[in-house]
Amino acid sequence: MRIIPNKIKPILLGSMLLIGIVPAALYNSISSDKLATVATEQIAEGLRHRTELAAHSLDGVLEQRMLSIHKLANSPVFQLAHAQALSQGNFMPDYLRELVKTDPGFSRIDVIEYQQGALQPIASSVPFNLRSFNYYLAQDSLTPLLDDLPSLISGKRDVLFTPPQFANNKAFVYVISPVAHAHQADDTRERFLLIKYQLDELNSQLTFLGERISDTDYVMLINPQGDVVLSGRHQGQQLNAFTDFSRFYTQNPELITQKPEKETFVFTPEGELVPATDTTPNRSPLLSYTNRHGAVMVATLAPLTFEQVGFPQWTLVSVTQKNAVTATLDYLQQWFLTALFFTAGIVIILSLILTRHITEPLANLSRFAAQFKLGNYARNKSFRGPQEFQMLHDALNQGADKISDDTQQLNLALHKAKSADRAKSTFLANLSHEIRTPMNGMLGLAQLLLKTDLTREQDQHLRTLLDSGKHMMSLLNDILDFSKIEQGQLVLDPTHFCFTDLLGTIESTYHSLAREKGIGFQIHCDFDQRRWFFADKARIRQVLFNLLSNAIKFTEKGRVDITLNLDDTTETSPRLTIIVKDSGIGIPKNRITQIFDPFAQAEVSTSRRFGGTGLGLSIVKQLIDLMKGDISVTSLETIGSTFTVILPLTPGHYIADDYEDIDFDSRDFAHLNVLIVEDNPLNVLIIDSFLKQRQFVTTVANNGAEALEIMAQQDFDLILMDNHMPVMDGIETIGRIRKLSAPTCNTPIFACTADVFAETQRKMLDAGAQCVITKPLDERKLVDALQRFKHKITAMSHASALAHKGKQPATRTIAETTPPLGAPITALVKAPRPVALASCQATASATVAMSVSADDGITPDSDAHSGPDSDPRSDAISGAGNPKAMLPAHFETLNIDALLDLMDNDHEIVTEFLHMFCQEHSQDGQRFVQALAVPDFDLAILISHSLKGAAGSISAHTLAAAAQVVEKQVKQQQAPSHTEVEALNLALNALVEEIQHKLNP
Repeated sequence: MRIIPNKIKPILLGSMLLIGIVPAALYNSISSDKLATVATEQIAEGLRHRTELAAHSLDGVLEQRMLSIHKLANSPVFQLAHAQALSQGNFMPDYLRELVKTDPGFSRIDVIEYQQGALQPIASSVPFNLRSFNYYLAQDSLTPLLDDLPSLISGKRDVLFTPPQFANNKAFVYVISPVAHAHQADDTRERFLLIKYQLDELNSQLTFLGERISDTDYVMLINPQGDVVLSGRHQGQQLNAFTDFSRFYTQNPELITQKPEKETFVFTPEGELVPATDTTPNRSPLLSYTNRHGAVMVATLAPLTFEQVGFPQWTLVSVTQKNAVTATLDYLQQWFLTALFFTAGIVIILSLILTRHITEPLANLSRFAAQFKLGNYARNKSFRGPQEFQMLHDALNQGADKISDDTQQLNLALHKAKSADRAKSTFLANLSHEIRTPMNGMLGLAQLLLKTDLTREQDQHLRTLLDSGKHMMSLLNDILDFSKIEQGQLVLDPTHFCFTDLLGTIESTYHSLAREKGIGFQIHCDFDQRRWFFADKARIRQVLFNLLSNAIKFTEKGRVDITLNLDDTTETSPRLTIIVKDSGIGIPKNRITQIFDPFAQAEVSTSRRFGGTGLGLSIVKQLIDLMKGDISVTSLETIGSTFTVILPLTPGHYIADDYEDIDFDSRDFAHLNVLIVEDNPLNVLIIDSFLKQRQFVTTVANNGAEALEIMAQQDFDLILMDNHMPVMDGIETIGRIRKLSAPTCNTPIFACTADVFAETQRKMLDAGAQCVITKPLDERKLVDALQRFKHKITAMSHASALAHKGKQPATRTIAETTPPLGAPITALVKAPRPVALASCQATASATVAMSVSADDGITPDSDAHSGPDSDPRSDAISGAGNPKAMLPAHFETLNIDALLDLMDNDHEIVTEFLHMFCQEHSQDGQRFVQALAVPDFDLAILISHSLKGAAGSISAHTLAAAAQVVEKQVKQQQAPSHTEVEALNLALNALVEEIQHKLNP
C-alpha cells in the first residue's frame, strides 16, 4: 500500500497541513488570549510615533526642496541670461545640465519665455529642437499647468505643481516657478523655470523606513483619494496590500476629512473599528480592517504638514498584519521558539520527501523546456515523477514533435521565399540591363545626331525619338521604383530646398504640355513660394509629376488646376496640402477603391487608349505613406477627378552649394588615354564619340580579361568600365586592377552600368570605382564626373609620365620629341596603341605644339598652324607678344601663387586663363545691375553664380566672396543692397584692370 500518493495535489495538501495549519493551531491555542490583551497596549503607541517621525522627515525634505527651487529661480545667473549668458553659446544649457547632474532630484530643467500667450524655449538641460520641445509641452499633465501661468504673473501663486506623474515605475511632479530677471520698460516677456522633480528622495526615505521594519509591513504615501503615490521598496509593484488599504480608505470618507493633529479611529481587542473618545478604555490610536484573505491588518496615518498652495495633501501610511505586531512581544519568545523548532523538524523531513517526488521531476522538466530556447526540439524519453508531471512531460514531447515538424516546413518555405526573392531581383536586374543597353544606344545616338546639321523635319523626328525613349525609361523606372518600395529598399533623402524651385519645374514642364493639348493649366499657391523646407524634394516632385501627368493625359478638354496650401497652425510641423483637379474622363465609382492598386487603371480600355503601366498612382500612394502623408480622391465619371495630398514638412533654411561649377575646358584632357571596357558596340560608339569631342585618345577592350592584357602593355589615365560582360565582369576586373603595381593600380575608374540596383552600384564602389554612371549614358553626367575627378585624372597622367621617364636611359623633354619644323602637325601625336579607335585631333595637337618651350630654340611655324584645324586660342596664349609669357610675381586682387600651383606652374596657360576671364566676365557687373532693374532674378542668379565660380577658379577670392553674397540674396528672390552691389563692381573692376595692366604693360 502506497503511503505517499503519486499525485501532486495530495502531496501539497498534506505538506501545507503539516507546515502551516498544525503549528498555527498549536501556537494560537497557547498564546491567543495573551496576544488579545497585550498587543494594542504595548505596540500601538510605538507604531504611531514611528509613523509621525517619518512624516516629519518627509515634510523636512519637501521644505528643503521648495527652498532650493526658490533659490534657483532667484539665481543671479538668470539675471545675466538674456544680456550675456545666451550670447555665449551653450553657457545656459551647460549650467542647467550641471544642476541636473549634481542634483538627481531634478531630472530636467527648462527655461521658458512667456509673451502674449506664446511659449518659447530659452534653454534646457537636454538637447532639443522646437518640434521636440513643443511635443514635450503638449503633454496632458502640463497643459493645465501652462494654462495657469497668468496666476504666476499676477502674483496670485508663487509656484505651480502638477499631480504626481509616473514613468518607468517612478513618480515625479512638474514644478513651474517664475525666474527673477531684469525687465526693460517695454518688456512684456516673463521667464519661468519648468522643473521635472523626481520624488526619488521621498521614496528613499520610505525605503529607509521600510528596511527597518518587518518584511510583512508596508509603508506608503497616499493622496486624498487613497491612491498610492510612493511605496518605498515596493515602488512600481501592484500589491494586494495597497489595493486592500485603498479600498478601505475610500469606503470610510471620514478618514479623508480628519484633521492632521487628531487620531479619530481606534480598534478594540476584538478588531472592531470604532470612533475614538476620551472614555474609550483599552483602545489604541490605530486603524483596523480586514484584507481580501480575511486577515486583520492595522494601519497608522500621519498626514504631512507641508503646506504650499497647489501642492497635493499627502498622508503617510504604515500597514502591518495584526499577527506580526503581536508576534514581536518578548514575553512570548520562548513559546514561539518551541513552535519554530517543532516546525523546522517537520519542514526538514518534508523537504527530503518533496525533493525526491516534486523538486527533482520539476528540475528535469525545466531542463527539458530550456532546450526549446536553444532550438533543440528532440524528444525526452526517460522521465520519472508524479502522474501530473508525467502528463506534462508527454505534452512537452508532443509539442516538441509539432514544433520540429513546423520548423522544418517554415525553413523550407523561407528557403523558397528567399529563392523567389533572389530570382525576382535577378530578373529585374537583367530586365534593367537588357532594356537600358539598347536604350543607351538609341538615346546616345539621338543626342549625337542633334548636334549635327539637320533639317527641321529631321530635328523634329529626332526629338520625338528622344522623348519616346525617355518615356520608355520612365516606365522602366516606375517598375524599378515599385520593386524597391515593395522590398523596403527605398529610403527618403531629405534636403533643404526652396519651394520656388519645385514650382518652377512644374510650370516649365507642364504648362507647355497643356498648351500643346489645348487645355488650360494654372498653379495656385496660397503661401510664400520663397519658403525653404527640409524634405525629399525629388520624391515630392515625383508625386506631383505623376499626378499632373495623369491629369493632363486623361483630360481632352477643359483645364487642369493645382492648388497648394500650407497649414502652419499645427503644433508639430507645417502640413502641405496639394489639390490636383482636372476635367478629364473621371473614374467610375466601382474603380475608386482600386485606383491605388498596382497595375490598376480606371477601366480595361484605359491602357490601350492612353497607355501606361498602372503603377503611377500605386507608387504615389506608397511614397506618400513613406513620407507619413495621406492621399484621397473624389471623381465623377465624364466630369473629372480631384486628388488631395497632405504631406508633413519640416521648415528648412538656405544651404549654400557644396561645390562650385567650373567651366569645362577640353584642353585639360587633351592627349589623355582612356580605356573603354565595354562589350556592346553601340555603347562603345557613343562613349567614344563623347570622349573624342573632348580630345581624349581612346582604346577599347571587349571584356575584363582583355582589358587587363592591354593594361599590361600600356598605361591609361582613365578607365570607363561596364559591369555585365563575358569572360570577366566589371566588379572582378576593378578588383584585379586595384591589386596591380603602382601607378597602374591608382588609375581612376568610372563604372558605367545599366544596373540601377543600389547593391550592384555599391559592389562596384567597394571594388574600387571612383563613381558610378548609370545608363543610358547622359553626356552631362560624363562631363560632371570628369570635372569632379579632374585632379585625379591629370595626376594619373603625370604619374604615368614620371614612371615612363624613370625607365628611359636619359630624361627627355617635349622639345626633343618634336618633329622638325614644317612637318605635318599630326606627327606630334603619339603612335596609335593597340585597338585604338582614333588618334588625337589636330586641334589638340596644335595646342601641344604651341606650348613647346622657346628655350629649346624651336619657334612654332605660323604657316603650319594656319589651317582650318588651328586653335583660335593660340593668340591669347602668346600674351603681349612674349612667347614665354612669364607672369608678374605679385597680384593684389588674386592669389597668383595658388593659381600657378593649380596649373602646374604653367605661366602660358595661366596667362590665357586670365585673358579669357577678362573677355568673358568684364561686363558681368553691368549685366547684373541691368538684370536687377527688370527685375530678372533668374538671369541675376546665373550671372552671379557664373562669376563666383570663375573668380574662384582663378583664386580671386575677394571677388568670389562678393559674388557669393549677392548670389545668396537673389536666390531668395531679394535684391542685394546698394553696398553689396557696389562691392561686387569694385572688386570686378579692380581685378580686370590689374590683369590688363600686368599682362599688357
